[in-house]
Amino acid sequence: MDRESGQDSKAPGRGGQRNYNRKMRLEDADRRVSSLGEFGLIRSLASVLAASDGSSRAVPGVILGIGDDCAAVRRGTVTDVYTTDTMVDGVHFRSGQIPWRDLGWKAIAVNLSDVASMGARPVAALVTLGLTGDEAISDLEEMYRGISEATGEFGGSVVGGDIVRSPVFFVTVAMTGEAVATVGGAAFNRARLMAGSMTGTSAGAGYPTAASQLKFDRGSKQNADAAALLRRDAAAVGDLIAVTGTIGDSAGGMRALAEGLDGPATDALKRAHFRPVPRMEAGVGLVTQGVLAAMDVSDGLVDDLSKMCFASGVAAKIRMPAAPVSEDLKAQFPGDYVAIALGGGEDYELLFTAPQPVMAAVLPSLGVRASVIGEVIAGEPGSVEVVDERGLPIEVAVGGWDHLGGSSS
Repeated sequence: MDRESGQDSKAPGRGGQRNYNRKMRLEDADRRVSSLGEFGLIRSLASVLAASDGSSRAVPGVILGIGDDCAAVRRGTVTDVYTTDTMVDGVHFRSGQIPWRDLGWKAIAVNLSDVASMGARPVAALVTLGLTGDEAISDLEEMYRGISEATGEFGGSVVGGDIVRSPVFFVTVAMTGEAVATVGGAAFNRARLMAGSMTGTSAGAGYPTAASQLKFDRGSKQNADAAALLRRDAAAVGDLIAVTGTIGDSAGGMRALAEGLDGPATDALKRAHFRPVPRMEAGVGLVTQGVLAAMDVSDGLVDDLSKMCFASGVAAKIRMPAAPVSEDLKAQFPGDYVAIALGGGEDYELLFTAPQPVMAAVLPSLGVRASVIGEVIAGEPGSVEVVDERGLPIEVAVGGWDHLGGSSS
C-alpha cells in the first residue's frame, strides 16, 4: 500500500487505471479470431448479446437461441426452427472439383440436416449467391437444378434470396422448419417404453417421471401441446450413444479428391462428400418416440459428441469396433480409416443418445441403419474417450472441422 496515496502500489491509480483499461482494450483489439477458433468466437459473441440485455428476449417465444443446431421460436401453436449455412469456394469446396448440380444439392442438404437433427420438417429456404461475375449462367442453372432435386426429395422450397458481388464465389442458405411432435406425445411414447422395460408391460402410466425428463422451454412441462425438439443439452449419464449410417466417408472422399485417387471405392467416398443424405425421417422418428438428445455430425464424430456432452454436462466413451465404418473407407485408407472416421467431418449423420429401452425400440424403426457406439458417462463435461477392442484408449489424431483454424473445443 502506498502511504501517500492510500492505494495499492501494484494497482493502477486513477490515471493509471485509464491507461490500464486502454491497454486491455488494445490487447483485445489485437487478438485474432484464429486464437479462439470458431466455437470460442461463437461463445464470445453470444456473451456480448447476453450482456446487452439478450437479443433473444426481444423476440417472444424463443425456446432455443445460440448454441444448438437450430434456433427455435414458438408462434402460437407452431414452433419454427431456423438455421443457416454458407459454402465458400476454396474453403468448403472447389468449383473445379465438385459438379455444379452436386454443389446445389449439398448447399440445401447441410441445412436440411440441421432441421432433421431437431426432429423437425423443412418449410422454406432463402438462397444468397456471392458472385465474382465470371460464373457461367449455365453453371448456376445447373446448381439450381441440384437445389431443386434436394428440395423436391426432402422439402424446404426456395422462396427467395439475394445476389451480391463478392471477390470469391459463395452460396448461403437460410432455412426454416417446423416441429412435428408434441411434448405430450413424445413423453407418452418414452414413458411407455421405459415402463415396459421395468414392469414387462406397455402401460405408459408406469413411468410418471418421463415427462419431467423432457428438456424443453420453460412452461412446456405443463403444456402437453408444446413442441418436442431434439437438443444437444439433454444427454444423461447411462444413455447409450448411437449414430445413423456410416462415418468418415465424406472425409475420405475429400482426401481422395486432394490426392487425385480413382477407383470404385473412391467413387463411393466422393459421392458421400458431394451428396450427403439428410436423415429427415430418422429425425422425426427419434423425437416422436421420445428421444431427447441429438445433433448432426458435421464437424467430426468425436468433436460433435464432445459438444453434446459439454452442453449436457456429461462425458462419453466410444468403442471403436462398434463404430460404423464403410468397407470403401477401410479399403481405400486401411492405415488411416480410424482417424478419418473419428475426426473427419461433413457426414451429416444423426448422433443421438437414449436409455437402453428407448434405444432398443428406436433403432429398428428409423428406416436407416443406426449403430450403438458407446455410452454417456459421468466425467469432465465434454470429454470423450475412445477405446479399441481391448478397451485401451485410442488417441484421435485428426481434429474436427473448425472454420477459423483454432481449437474446436
